[in-house]
Amino acid sequence: MIRKGIIVTAVLCASLAAAPFGPAAASDGWQRVGSGIRGGVSGMALTEGAPAGRGLADAVVVRDTEGDLENGLATVRLRPGRDPVVTELPWLGMSPADLEALDAVPGQPGHYVALASRGDAYHVVVANGRATAEHAALPGRHDGDNYESFALHRDRSGRTFAVWATRGSGAEKAVVHAASVHIGPTGLNFGMVSARQEFSVPFPDEGEVCHISDLKVLDDGTVMVSAASDPDVSAGPFASAVYDAGRLTVNPAHDAVLRMKPEQALTPLSRFTRQDNRKIEAIAFLPGRLGLWGTDDEDFGGSVMFARAG
Repeated sequence: MIRKGIIVTAVLCASLAAAPFGPAAASDGWQRVGSGIRGGVSGMALTEGAPAGRGLADAVVVRDTEGDLENGLATVRLRPGRDPVVTELPWLGMSPADLEALDAVPGQPGHYVALASRGDAYHVVVANGRATAEHAALPGRHDGDNYESFALHRDRSGRTFAVWATRGSGAEKAVVHAASVHIGPTGLNFGMVSARQEFSVPFPDEGEVCHISDLKVLDDGTVMVSAASDPDVSAGPFASAVYDAGRLTVNPAHDAVLRMKPEQALTPLSRFTRQDNRKIEAIAFLPGRLGLWGTDDEDFGGSVMFARAG
């Protein structure tokens, strides 16, 4: 969730668990997956091995929660012509809060890495309708950093790399980082940061602009980002966009290399104006560059939408 400094005590209603939201084929393509200010989608990852296509996906989402009374993790089942089925997942043991991003661990079904705004990473395992989490700090984080995005990418050699970014704010650019990562029996272990690059977007261009509200890396190394604006009012209006933002490569020394595009070279793949009033904070990608966008629309809850991304 982009807005800061507002303490909210609302708890998701228990009736949300395993319940459908809204019409499955809304006129604008959006499908609701959460209600109210704690029903937004702040991060999203597709379920590895599940069927996927237009209108068809299984995903895990995180919600930006403030305390132990809120679960903050849910599964979302999307099927053509049907209402989304959302199941809130209880935590077993540690209960992370303020989660802003999520991605699936390549080659390990049921395993995910979630990121909180201050740079706390969590190895999350979803099994038997519950979730567990193990904590690990991001390398190179500093007091005052504010993170909104996280992605995992496995290259041809089988190595896995993590990419994440600070959000940026207006004239302050986002800062994208990359490092190797190992996720296994010894836990979640990051290597040293091998790439660091600033990044900003041309749109949204008013309100409190978050230059990177989420980030994913496609199989070919393309770095996709969403950006959003938030006037610090829970009813909006919001605006957002999705971009092909650059590329992640690996050099001969097996270090990650980032080549982010300059602002003047960016063109939105998807664009939602203040009239649309959508705040994209989560993105995921199906085969064929079919995107799945997730919103945290504050008072209006969370919604998802399938969209072609180039």
